Amino acid sequence: MVADAREETAIAPEVVFERGMDDVANVVVVRLNGDERGLVECVDGLDPPRPRGQKWVINISTQLGCPVGCPYCDAGGHFQRNLSAAEMLAQVQLILDRHPGAAAECAKLKVHFARMGEPALNDSTLEVLAALPALVGAPALWGCVATVAPRGREKWFERLIEHKERFYRGRFQLQFSLNSTSSRDRARLVPYPHWPLETIAAYGARFHGSGERKVGLNFALARDVAFDPQVVIRLFDPAHFAVKLTPLNPTTRGAAAGFVTMLRSERAARLEEATLALRESGFDVILSVGDERENEVGSNCGQAVRFFEATRAPSVETNVLREIDHGNQDRTQPPLG
Repeated sequence: MVADAREETAIAPEVVFERGMDDVANVVVVRLNGDERGLVECVDGLDPPRPRGQKWVINISTQLGCPVGCPYCDAGGHFQRNLSAAEMLAQVQLILDRHPGAAAECAKLKVHFARMGEPALNDSTLEVLAALPALVGAPALWGCVATVAPRGREKWFERLIEHKERFYRGRFQLQFSLNSTSSRDRARLVPYPHWPLETIAAYGARFHGSGERKVGLNFALARDVAFDPQVVIRLFDPAHFAVKLTPLNPTTRGAAAGFVTMLRSERAARLEEATLALRESGFDVILSVGDERENEVGSNCGQAVRFFEATRAPSVETNVLREIDHGNQDRTQPPLG
């Protein structure tokens, strides 16, 4: 288990920076406890073209920095600590307060543990999942966890099944960020001890219940990174798993490491063949290119914090910065315990 989180009873996160588009997403950078280094991101997001009343997505951070250190992710590096449950719930409350009364009327409100940090490395993520129904008060609340499946967290994942059954039966989305079918490429893309695909296949089959949303296998596909649909077909049961293919979105770290998305490369035609093979084998395949304006917003993990830190004068007291269009490596790896 990573370092113990602080136990605050009342958290008032300070908004220091915003950027976004109201009809796509607004990324909010908040400072925790007055700590100049305590910057995390949360997102007030939509699923264009659907309005907020149909679907509302709140993304929150679970850690200060991230110990996983994926070379394409701007949230990697500078890991400090886990966030407490209070600090995570405060992010949710901050976004809810931007739209008073909207939660109760929303047809689908998803709280997504998929911003800065690896949620499975923080025990408090489970505490937040248990507390959200009372805090949000939305009958259509969904929980969503995106994870790289860190090794050594088996007890956490067993408790996740219990929380799903108790608080979110039929309203939970679990996503595994795989990004490659090659163990060698996965080790390069996710430089933190993680489950092999066989373990994910066995766990996901137990996690998925009758009538529930299938477990997602997410592949943000990059050029020169292996993606073999036959590996997916051989290891995973389409009765329990769906496949989501997305571009590898542009980031500062990704550009520095030379990553280029497959969906906009010469291998895109091969991806169409892979998609067909998966569908013929019974898999639901989601090709999620997303709204190009999300890249303009800088809605990828860690980008807003990086932008804010690069533009502020370190010797000047920071006021809230806003860039909103209203018209439209040093890394401390925690122990695995």
